[in-house]
Amino acid sequence: MHEDPVKEMLAWMKVLLLTAFIILGVREFLFEPVIVEGGSMQPSYHENDKLVLSKATAIDNFDTIVFFAPDGSRFIKRVIGIPGDHIKMSGGEIILNGAPLDEPYLDKVEEERVDQPRVVSEFSVPPDCYYVLGDNRGNSTDSRVLGFIQKPDIIGEVKFRFAPLKDFGFVE
Repeated sequence: MHEDPVKEMLAWMKVLLLTAFIILGVREFLFEPVIVEGGSMQPSYHENDKLVLSKATAIDNFDTIVFFAPDGSRFIKRVIGIPGDHIKMSGGEIILNGAPLDEPYLDKVEEERVDQPRVVSEFSVPPDCYYVLGDNRGNSTDSRVLGFIQKPDIIGEVKFRFAPLKDFGFVE
């Protein structure tokens, strides 16, 4: 027996509509794909790396996040300070809450690092704000220029890289 074609079409429309709502909901509230632009996070991330952000995670020190800059563009940076952290910077050295910061993600480019001026900067991260830096410190527009990043401006935390294929997988 054949079903009524109108009923069958309505059933398929319901399935497609439900699927569309699920996909839109997941993208809006849980995950979002992004493409890296620029070299401010090298060597960790390169131009045109394709990543997936999680929008439902708590942000912590050393997480890599994507956020809206004041001009509306999207930036990818590493979180150095979370609300309440005390940061002291002098040249290339960062003291976080009284302890020198170990930054193994910078060791790969140690010989390429630009000499940092010996200006001493000391501050605490305000509530609902984050202090972010690019891994490529000599070529990064980050909190040293932009100031603190407001919590509502954060789009999400980088969790997965799906291109290039040689780097496919969850990120640390």
